[in-house]
Amino acid sequence: MTDAASQNLTLDISLEQLIKALLELPFADKLRVADQLRAAAATERWRLLSGRLPDAPEISMDEIVAEVKSGRKAQKR
Repeated sequence: MTDAASQNLTLDISLEQLIKALLELPFADKLRVADQLRAAAATERWRLLSGRLPDAPEISMDEIVAEVKSGRKAQKR
């Protein structure tokens, strides 16, 4: 008996074929696939975005609170 985690399968299929196959999954499996794809996409987006963000100095909680208070005061005017 072989360990399922160590098995690999390689297929040449188009994106359309893959989507069609995924749409045939039961609802619970569709949700699992969707959650995993969403998480993978978010991770990739963050990787791409974080590389473009400037390095900023650390900000203290006191500075954050002061900025929030300042913004609230400006809204009241």
